[in-house]
Amino acid sequence: MELRWETLEGWERAVRDRGTLVLEAGELSLVEVDDGQVVRVGEPPLTTWGGWRYGSRLPPPVAPRVGFLRRILGGLPPPPLEGYDPYGLSGPLGGVAGSQGPSHWLGSPFLDRAHPLTLVFASVPLVPSCPSCGVPMPLHPWDFHRLSFTDAAPDATAPNRTGEVELRAGLLATCGHCSTEVVVPVDQARPALRIGLSVLDSGPEARKVGEEAGAALDRVGGTRMLLNGLARVGAPLGDLGRVERVALGIALDARAEADALVAEWREAEEITAIMDSDLTDVAGFLAFRERVLGDA
Repeated sequence: MELRWETLEGWERAVRDRGTLVLEAGELSLVEVDDGQVVRVGEPPLTTWGGWRYGSRLPPPVAPRVGFLRRILGGLPPPPLEGYDPYGLSGPLGGVAGSQGPSHWLGSPFLDRAHPLTLVFASVPLVPSCPSCGVPMPLHPWDFHRLSFTDAAPDATAPNRTGEVELRAGLLATCGHCSTEVVVPVDQARPALRIGLSVLDSGPEARKVGEEAGAALDRVGGTRMLLNGLARVGAPLGDLGRVERVALGIALDARAEADALVAEWREAEEITAIMDSDLTDVAGFLAFRERVLGDA
């Protein structure tokens, strides 16, 4: 804990002594310090946050960094002429040139992203376990646009002790293994959804609508309200426009990062509790400690 505070205090001193303000808006400020840049974050409006992180408000980097997903996909061999069929459902030849031809993808609004989406969902299950057959639940990549939000997913309706609006959003999907239509919690499908959305909306066109997507989140009342609203209307992913998809990506990122932060702080608290001897009231612990120290 002390190391965390020392790091934060060090950055504060650097910003105060050597920083140059580049951009400021509400609870966000971008400061140049030596050869790097620091973003100070308070509780920014989602409109501002969307414009900064997902939009084009920040100045472009001197040397644009290639994203993780683009590096992975860029290192893969080109797709075969007959296409991919990771689930072997297109006939004995495999690929989209099998017995049914390319019909799987023809109705998809994401046809132009068929290659990267296939690579993603050939490697990543939608959720860790299908509620019907129990295996890690695969998703046919050509069915990505058919994923529909729905209300009251199993395990997604626990009361919120902080008083926030309860998340009731689930995801209606067809298991690629058992072909059963099931409802899964959005938070379980969140990693796969985030990767899939990044395939669709990670380029310059998506950044143009980052601020607009943040404004849309502000209008509906925040990330949780957006997810609940999509569940209430039963919106399929393929029916969402780019602004709505970017807003959805912001909402999923926010939930993932909040969970990661909670887990990190919980681990820090556990370590602090051990160092403060808060666990020494466990039966037998003191005797164990004395025995270990006595043998040292």
